[in-house]
Amino acid sequence: MSSRASARWIALLAAAALAGASGLALQVILASSAALPLGHGTGPALALTLFLSAWALGAWFAGRFAQRPRVVLVFAGAGLALFAVPAVFGVLYAGPVFALVAIAVVAGLQGTFLPLLARGQSARIVAPLVAANLLGAWAGAGWIADGLVASHGRGIAAAAAGACAVLVGFLGLVAASKEPGAQGCQTPCTDDGAGAAPAGAADDGARCLTPLSTALVIGLGTAWMGGVEWSLVRLGALWFGGMQDALTAVLTASLAGLALGAALLPAILPRGARGVSIGLLLCAVASLWILVVDRVLPGVSGQPLAVRALVLCVPAMLPFGALVPLVHRAMRGESGRRLGALYLHEVWGALLGIPLVQLVLAPHIGLAGGVAVLCASGAIAALSLSTSARIASLAAVGVALLAAFVLTRAMPPAMKSPPLSNPALTVRSFVEDHDFAVTVVDDGLLGERTLLTDGFRAAGTGRDYRYMRVLGHLPVLLHPDPKRVAVLALGTGTTVGAVSLHPDVERIDVLEISRAVVEAAPLFAEHNRGALAEGLPGLLDADDGHGRVVVKLGDGRKTLRDSPATYDVVTMEPLLPDSPFGVHLYTEEAYADVRLALRPGGIACQWVPPHALEPATYEAVVVAFGRAFPGAYVFVSGTQVILVSSRTDEPPGAERFSRSTGDLAVELTALGIGTPADLAARQVARIGSSLYAPRLLTDRDPWIAYRPRRTGAQLLLDLPSNLPSGPGTTSGDLRWTAVAGDAGIAASSLREARRSHAWLEAGLRGAECPGGETASSLRGALSKSLAEAAAFAPEDPELREFRGEVVFLEDLRSGVAALAADPSKDAAITALDPLTGAAQARPERADVHAYVAAALSRLGSPAADKALDFALERCPRLAETDVGRRAHDLGLSDEQWKRVTLAALLARSRVDDSGR
Repeated sequence: MSSRASARWIALLAAAALAGASGLALQVILASSAALPLGHGTGPALALTLFLSAWALGAWFAGRFAQRPRVVLVFAGAGLALFAVPAVFGVLYAGPVFALVAIAVVAGLQGTFLPLLARGQSARIVAPLVAANLLGAWAGAGWIADGLVASHGRGIAAAAAGACAVLVGFLGLVAASKEPGAQGCQTPCTDDGAGAAPAGAADDGARCLTPLSTALVIGLGTAWMGGVEWSLVRLGALWFGGMQDALTAVLTASLAGLALGAALLPAILPRGARGVSIGLLLCAVASLWILVVDRVLPGVSGQPLAVRALVLCVPAMLPFGALVPLVHRAMRGESGRRLGALYLHEVWGALLGIPLVQLVLAPHIGLAGGVAVLCASGAIAALSLSTSARIASLAAVGVALLAAFVLTRAMPPAMKSPPLSNPALTVRSFVEDHDFAVTVVDDGLLGERTLLTDGFRAAGTGRDYRYMRVLGHLPVLLHPDPKRVAVLALGTGTTVGAVSLHPDVERIDVLEISRAVVEAAPLFAEHNRGALAEGLPGLLDADDGHGRVVVKLGDGRKTLRDSPATYDVVTMEPLLPDSPFGVHLYTEEAYADVRLALRPGGIACQWVPPHALEPATYEAVVVAFGRAFPGAYVFVSGTQVILVSSRTDEPPGAERFSRSTGDLAVELTALGIGTPADLAARQVARIGSSLYAPRLLTDRDPWIAYRPRRTGAQLLLDLPSNLPSGPGTTSGDLRWTAVAGDAGIAASSLREARRSHAWLEAGLRGAECPGGETASSLRGALSKSLAEAAAFAPEDPELREFRGEVVFLEDLRSGVAALAADPSKDAAITALDPLTGAAQARPERADVHAYVAAALSRLGSPAADKALDFALERCPRLAETDVGRRAHDLGLSDEQWKRVTLAALLARSRVDDSGR
């Protein structure tokens, strides 16, 4: 190859790579932005489907009609450079119609690149071009759509993607063919690069694909690939967490798998229909990877996230990357036109695949069932090849149908992920809908029922969730006449249940994106007070005329935007602010939508988790609320921050406390907000009207979702760093006749005690506390603050609960430490008193009863069996947990351990049977 030819070859591959980088970066940015005008859940899926379809149409048009490829490449690159940034901002702010048009235009221009680069090229060039394009897409997803958005926001990232498009046009001037290439390049499917069939080839035409076979293989193959990729995204959220870094890792790893397939398989598989049939067979085998990957991922659990994502995605996606190159070389005609024709069939494949799996199949038959249906569709594609490659085709059909059968019979892959296969959990309900895998579990070790969304502990019944009741009561108490209330994010329904206790409230609208979460509400009836007992579908009928509680399924922010001046109170507890699905409910623009939905004098209430956010992120969230609602109040319930503000500057009143009777009065007293003074004591600050943060949190710059999350003991430092301090406010701030008084002093001391305790817990787990504080000094500060709080409000329920938690932890740790220090009976006697105290304080926890059983067993007491029965009743698979194994080491007898292991075997067999 001459130096000039080599330069053209390098420029061609570079252009293909830059086209992929630009295309996928804009695809990801636009799809994530489309959640705002089109709604979360369906919005990104619709945007992705539209992008792929318009991209394929652009590719088909370029392959068929563009007669001057170099000119079109330059104009397409320039057009993207000029339109990329306006398109992104238009999607964010110009409404749904412009959003759809902008996505289609950008995608159509992007689609022209690859067929034009392939014009006039040999068929064997296409596989490297596709591989380079996919590798470029991998870089675009990681470096532009993730890295640049994280550091500079969506606008700068879109500009970078447009710059890549300009470079594609420039390189196209060097690399692309000057001629249309449609004439004189009618190579057979066995093209070897020179237009002649290989020596010894017999009946070349018989090995080529018919138009019908081409359509079915590419269209159904695209749908199949989309379904498998969607299943990997869902599994990635379960195995790696649902944060942005995990989603990016899965996306880039999927692209790496496709690129490897495009680069490797065409070089080793036969040409023509036989090679395509074998490719489909390999796709069927690869689809089964989601059933066995749980046996491989634990072996790489210590590796970086990128490595784990490659293990998850590459084996499943690799064969699909080869389909386009395999089919392309099994067609007749000019190379670029062939490629454009193939991408035309990707239009209907894209329209079919992801929406079918996400919106239809997964909610009804699960992810594995959805992939099974697509395997069966792959069998149809393989069967269409039987006239050209009978044996290979029938083999592919058989393997695809067998894969479909296995997938339908297997346990849902999600159930094998770490969050759901945790032996401490007993699954009460499992539903895969179009947004999440929603699971209700009983945690035997902690003694609480929990709602999991894609493995994340969204809500539960434990003591840590008492603030959810305050989220319902606080804003309703502050409003003088609350008639209509919106609760954004249902969870367990605890907040809805709290609001339902207020007789003044006539209507409660629940804004929830997941139907499966709504259907799980009866499992938490004790905590949501049966407020959703009307059940589905009645709850979903906004005009049923008699329901007090109405569920509005869909994106809650969009519902608020479409409901101007509707609500007296909007109280919100969505997913974590730094999650990719939750961040757009914490931006300045999101709160502008909340203001729009409030009636005059209406009140907005927002939960902020100081324990789960690093200080910079916490500050950005609070500042965003304060900029939208100047003068907002900051309340603290337990360790959780609640931001409250009125749409107007009307003072909150105290008269509604006097109307609180019955269950409502009991509930408020139990929460420590039974009087105006108690409530004032929980208010620690007002957010000033002139706020500043180093980087504002907006829709165009949702940067907190892209920050890498810290791990390990360092996470425990966030709570004491973020927890507000200071005394409770007086009537001058809240404009009440009552003052916080002693309750305010007690609440302030309690917050200081929580801070000292949090530092102490972080230090015990290995974190280095700032300021050089020692465990001894922190314990002294904790004791002093608790004593001060008790001196001013000895009956405060928050104080009693926190002191009980401190004593429980001390008893549990000292008892276990005594057992671990010495195997003698004397050590067991020393451990027994604190462990018994811990068991009495937390009788619902299996771990405490297991340790009590270990101490009693070491003493030879028959009471050990009773304590062990308590533990196994709460956690049947105790033997598979670290707690169970440790209890065995600390004193459980061999006979008792046999009971524990047998109980685990029986429980596991029930889980396996129910999973199938």
